Amino acid sequence: DAEISAAVANLRTLVSDVSAYYVAKGFATNGTTISTKWKEITNVPLDDPEKAIGANTILKVGGKNCIDFLVKDKTTNAPAYILFAKRSDGDALCKQVQNSEPLKAYFTPNVTGQSDATSNNGKGAIAIGSSTSVYTTKQ
Repeated sequence: DAEISAAVANLRTLVSDVSAYYVAKGFATNGTTISTKWKEITNVPLDDPEKAIGANTILKVGGKNCIDFLVKDKTTNAPAYILFAKRSDGDALCKQVQNSEPLKAYFTPNVTGQSDATSNNGKGAIAIGSSTSVYTTKQ
């Protein structure tokens, strides 16, 4: 239970940290790719804090890969958002975290019209600045 609670708290903190940073400073980009690094935004333990937030990043639970996520900058069709995906190679503890009630909205498959979401199974997105609502793009 403690591991599940910690993972839920880490993911919520991550969403809050990304939102606060985005509102305060925006994201640095290199061409069309976000180059801001995770270590500049949050202290949540991630697979590689040196990675740019626009690259796939992994939250580990119990030392195992559990949740993939990346940040997408705003476009003319969508606000900036965080895309979440369940790792299918996770163990039983990871699956408990992925299916926990507080995180269900993070994995709601409503990211329609986005190139990231060709397979929505276990994927969801939260618009940056929102910790509860999952948005759907209209295209």
